[in-house]
Amino acid sequence: MSAWLVPVSRHLRFAQASGRSVETAFAKLQDAAIGGRLDKVVCEMRGPLVDVAAGDQLWFYTDDLEAGVCAYGRARKPTKTKKPTVTVAIDKARTRVLAADPLPAVTIRRWVPELRLGAVSLDLRPRALTVLESWQSERHERDIELLGPIGVTPWRASIKATAARQPARQPSCDDVVGPIARLLRSQDFAVGTLDAGAAEPWLVARRVRDVVAIDVERVGGAKARAVALGALGALREFRWRLEREAAREQRLRGSLWMAFVAKPHEEVISFLEDEEVLVSWQIRNGTVELTDRSKQRWYQYLGVR
Repeated sequence: MSAWLVPVSRHLRFAQASGRSVETAFAKLQDAAIGGRLDKVVCEMRGPLVDVAAGDQLWFYTDDLEAGVCAYGRARKPTKTKKPTVTVAIDKARTRVLAADPLPAVTIRRWVPELRLGAVSLDLRPRALTVLESWQSERHERDIELLGPIGVTPWRASIKATAARQPARQPSCDDVVGPIARLLRSQDFAVGTLDAGAAEPWLVARRVRDVVAIDVERVGGAKARAVALGALGALREFRWRLEREAAREQRLRGSLWMAFVAKPHEEVISFLEDEEVLVSWQIRNGTVELTDRSKQRWYQYLGVR
């Protein structure tokens, strides 16, 4: 039995059990996978994939929104037509986890640089296969180790709990929270949520000593200033407790981030940045934009080292 890493392209088709196709944009694939509707993938047997056999594992990767590896399944017996194809039966449980918490594109490209040329046999990249399997089976435990001591619910546990209470409000699919969580994952952070009494739970991430607390503000216009000032006090108290009380022996360093749905007034941005708060807003579906000053601060203090 072999394993393959397959980029999403026009040479494969995702489908539901009914046979209805699923669009290959990451948001569409994610929605179908989390909803349990993604059932199979029909792949043209081109290039290295001519060697795919029944029972092989296939991991599917997309660079749309830099999402990464988001689906997994096993090959059925290939067809023997003039243009042969192989149908991959999606493992819905494993794919649901990957779709909600994909292995970041930047991480998998680091291990499989030739991925840009097409499908890759992971028999030739055993360490990359180990990375994929550990992301699936061990990432949650590593999140618990880092986030448990500071009282944060790990990302996958938060997703599961939210799905049980409010299936339509999946945090990984949120236009603001989802992209930030994926950005943090791409920077090697453990990610989770914290109910701090705000309108919605904070997103909290930790990498070794660095801890980032993100408050999402969905109010725009004139109300944004008052809401942001109200949230700032709670964020600063969290940082104070984190650095002075909760985990003093670990010498943690707290950073604050306020993510707006719409761009706030320039005065609000300047004030928050003077208070050393990172500021971002949504510029289109699936994309969150940090201010230039916040980007500079991010790469100076929090970028991957």
